[in-house]
Amino acid sequence: MQKTSVKKIALFILRAVLVIGPIAWIYARADARTIVATLASASVPAVACATALLIVTMVLQGVKWWVLIHRFVPDLGVGTAVSVHFESNFYSIVLPSALAQDVVKSVILSRSHSPQIIWASTWMAKLIGFFTLIILSVAGTLYLESESLPAGFRPSLIIAVVGIMTMIAASFSKRITRPLRAAAVRLADPKIMASVEKLRDGIYAFKHERATLLQTFLISVVIQLLLVFNVSLVVYAVSGNFFLIECLAFVPLVEIMAISLPLTPGGLGIREALMALLFTRFGFSEGQTASYVTISLMLSMTRLVGGIPVILKSFRRPPP
Repeated sequence: MQKTSVKKIALFILRAVLVIGPIAWIYARADARTIVATLASASVPAVACATALLIVTMVLQGVKWWVLIHRFVPDLGVGTAVSVHFESNFYSIVLPSALAQDVVKSVILSRSHSPQIIWASTWMAKLIGFFTLIILSVAGTLYLESESLPAGFRPSLIIAVVGIMTMIAASFSKRITRPLRAAAVRLADPKIMASVEKLRDGIYAFKHERATLLQTFLISVVIQLLLVFNVSLVVYAVSGNFFLIECLAFVPLVEIMAISLPLTPGGLGIREALMALLFTRFGFSEGQTASYVTISLMLSMTRLVGGIPVILKSFRRPPP
């Protein structure tokens, strides 16, 4: 068997373990009757509201991406960008990692618009999203007492903020990236380097677009606040308490970890394991944690809404 095949099989097994293992562990610790009873008593309005908010955030994520692209591609309509983003959400159900969604939507839109701007906008949207998550987490920790935080939590957050700010600054500076480029030219394939150069120039073009970046940041703040509130709603549905400030402090970090480890579809499994650990700090029972995971998995299927543009495209496509 070739080494490539062995690596693919090993990676597939690892992904399966990371998806199934944590979820199986959460359900194994809980009593089935308790889960059923908790789900039966869960707040239906809260779950319905959480479902609606997820769809709203999907739209806003597409709008955020469009704001960045539109600055340099003025003929791109917001509906097109949102539609492509919805498509990528639909495909993310089966894509092997959380970051693959960004690749898919960039590839789709690059077919009809400047790849340089599309990929650069995707990168900037991701960086701004990470930065927003960290800022919200810092804001949440300011309202919590030090005793309720893990040891060294605040210093770690500060390091993360500095790290992401450094990445953003480096993205805008050819002086900083020039040494890395010189090393990469000697090691990487020329075709790959040509693509990287285009991406680098596309990102650098945003250096002086402060109004666009500010607008993108503000939209990102709204998106992440809605996502945090969404988690809080589901927590309320199964526990009767919102834990809003606690969610504001910890949920963004869970999201960063789930996205930064591109091993499972949409961070599935990794996110649930981290949330389960978080709920132990809330004093959740095993049944409440399992119930939260059940509702969360059901809500993740709202990504099926992204299939609507895919279906519409199939009807519009001319027959061969």
